[in-house]
Amino acid sequence: MDKADIYTWLAWQNPPGRQLHQAIMERILAPSHPDAQKFGNWFKTLYGLT
Repeated sequence: MDKADIYTWLAWQNPPGRQLHQAIMERILAPSHPDAQKFGNWFKTLYGLT
C-alpha cells in the first residue's frame, strides 16, 4: 500500500508519472526540496497523522 501511495503522489506531480528512482535521483523527496514538504503534508493527511 505504501508503494502505491508514493506512486500515486508521483503521478500527480509535474511531470506526472515519474518513477520513484527518478524522484530520489532528482532529490524531490529530499527534505530541502519544496516538493518534499508537499509530499510530507499529503502523506500525513492520507494517514491521518496531522
